[in-house]
Amino acid sequence: MAHRGVLGVVGVSPAAVSPYPAGMTLPLEDDSRPPYIQTAEVLRREIATGRLKPGDKLPSARALQDQYGIASGTVQNALRLLKSEGLIYSVQGRGSFVRNIGAPVEEGQEQSPAPSPSSGLTAEALAEDVQDLKNAVKQLEATVMRLAAMVQAQQQEK
Repeated sequence: MAHRGVLGVVGVSPAAVSPYPAGMTLPLEDDSRPPYIQTAEVLRREIATGRLKPGDKLPSARALQDQYGIASGTVQNALRLLKSEGLIYSVQGRGSFVRNIGAPVEEGQEQSPAPSPSSGLTAEALAEDVQDLKNAVKQLEATVMRLAAMVQAQQQEK
C-alpha cells in the first residue's frame, strides 16, 4: 500500500508541509499558550504561506496527533478554532479542508461572505459543526459538575 502524505498525496511527507520535523512535538515548554492554540497557529501558518491551499485536505486528526504529540481533543479544539475563523470547513466522513478565502476583509465588512455551494457550507458541514458544539458543551458541563463537587467537598471539610 502506498504511503499517503499529510495532504493525502502519495509521497508527501509531514515534514514537507510542516515547520516541525516528522514526529516532533509542539514547543509546549517554550510557549505558554494552550496546545490547541499552538496547533491552530501551525496550521494557520501553513495556510497563510500557501503550503495548504484552498481546497486542500488537512492532515487527519490522527496524523496531527502523531505529528505533534498531542491528544485527540487538542486536535479537535484546534480544528474547531480554525472553523470559527472561517479558514477551514469539514465534510462529514471526508475530513477538513482549507476554505477558499476571498480578498482581505476591510474594516467594517463582514468576516465571511454569504455561503455559496462551493464554499463548503453545506447542510452536512453545518450539522457537523452543530454536533461538535453539542459535544463541547457536554464536556464543559461535565467539567463544571466535577469542579462544583470538588469545591463543595472542600467547603464541607472546613
